[in-house]
This record gives sequence, structure tokens and C-alpha cells, in this order.
Amino acid sequence: MIRFPRLSALLFSALLVLPSGLRAETIAAPQLSDRVAAVEWGIFCALKAMDRAPAPDTIAGWLHVPRDRIEFHWPDENIVPASIGLAFGIRVIAAPGEVTANAEARIYRPGRAKPETWVTSITDSGEVNSFFRFDEEDELIPGIWAFEAWDQGTRLYRVEFEVAPAEARPDIANACGATS
Repeated sequence: MIRFPRLSALLFSALLVLPSGLRAETIAAPQLSDRVAAVEWGIFCALKAMDRAPAPDTIAGWLHVPRDRIEFHWPDENIVPASIGLAFGIRVIAAPGEVTANAEARIYRPGRAKPETWVTSITDSGEVNSFFRFDEEDELIPGIWAFEAWDQGTRLYRVEFEVAPAEARPDIANACGATS
């Protein structure tokens, strides 16, 4: 399993950035099964057009599909300002020899008991992204958001983010040219 030697320092420094009145919850460290080789996470500007794929078990009924590789503009960052045009998520690659063709990707939004789900594949031959892009004002929900993938009752990973008011991270919220 991958160890996160900088994770404690990153989480602590991220928490220091937010004023204490804006911090309500604690972000758990990423969790990986031994079937996952690595996970990266972060925030990126997502103002470019993307394709769509059907995802009937999501609120929108579809997913964004990037045309190019996603580059995290703020890698290892999991305090996300609620701002239209920003996206946050993960990139994962399976452990050598692992192939999961029909994993269930899940995203948990604050205040919702049931996750949004879609089918994904995770292999050792290429990275897979799961992310959420803020497109609408009603999506700017503060609190802990979590990304998971499951295969036949086994959780492959869990990565959490905290969505905070845009003014908590103006350096990120205003960097993409979008305002909320």
C-alpha cells in the first residue's frame, strides 16, 4: 500500500489556511486497498468544454468526459473553494496485474445519504480520473465530499475533500477567471 509521508503535513498546513470559523469537519487520510498502486488528488480549472457520457445514477444523469489529460493545478490540495468553473477529484492506477472492468465509482455529497454512482474500470495499464466540476450554483455545497470505488464488495479507495466558501481560498477561487 502506498504511504503518504507528506499527507499529515499537507492536511495540517491546509487546515491552517482556513480561518477557524470556516473549518467544521476533518478530512480523513486517503485509504487504498492493496489492489490500488497509487492515487493522486487535487483541484483544477475546468473551464474548457468536455464531452459527456450517460450516468443515470447521478443527479445530472451524465458525467463530464475530458478530451485531454487532466492536470491538477493545485495537486495534493483537498480544501476546495466553492466556485463555478473549478473541479476537484482523483487519478488512480491499479496495482500490477489488477484489472477491474466494472467497478462502481461513488461520489458522496454533503447532506445526501445515497451516493451518486457510475461504472468505471481501473487497470494497471493507465490512469483513471474521477472528478466533480462545479457548473451550477446549487452544486456549491460546503462540507466533506468523498470519492470511492468498489468492486464486488471491496472498497478500492476513498479520498475526501472539504468544500469551503470561496472566500476561504481566494487564491484558488479567483485563479480560473470564474466567480461564484
